[in-house]
Amino acid sequence: MEITNYQKLKDLFWEANRAFIEKDLDLLYEDISERCLCGALMHELNKQLEKNGCNNYYADVEFNRNKKKIKQLHNDDGFVSNILPDIIVHSRGKENLDNLLVLEMKKSSANQQDKENDRNRLKKMTTLNYQGSHNSYEYLLGIYYEIDFGKKRIFIEFYKDGEIVEENTLSYEDITKRS
Repeated sequence: MEITNYQKLKDLFWEANRAFIEKDLDLLYEDISERCLCGALMHELNKQLEKNGCNNYYADVEFNRNKKKIKQLHNDDGFVSNILPDIIVHSRGKENLDNLLVLEMKKSSANQQDKENDRNRLKKMTTLNYQGSHNSYEYLLGIYYEIDFGKKRIFIEFYKDGEIVEENTLSYEDITKRS
């Protein structure tokens, strides 16, 4: 399956997310760190990539190719800042269409400014030709993923072409009841 369009990437994400919640529900009940949760979700994304024959694409957590090529974006003040998205799906430079999916995860208890910074980063990273080619990552799909441990739900925003195109809230208890 070719996953180089928005809808197919979104479908792949939903399947990986379902598997993540079913298999790692204990992590969600323990209020574990974002990094641990990202690792578990990354594992399921990689399984879906393999299952769908996307052998040149990988899900990575906080990926930086090397210290000289850390991703950078201009912030609202015009300054350049280094970024390490929580999860990316990319070809690691092996394909012309390198950047497929970028995901930022937050706990609902996180600082509101940090949440907004993640959302702004997703807008920029999914925008075609953002600030010219130097800082243009052009991810096909951006995902803001916020976990509310108290209410046992996950709030998800999908970004495409620099805009929020869909929002969903799901109860992870409902998902496990259906399984």
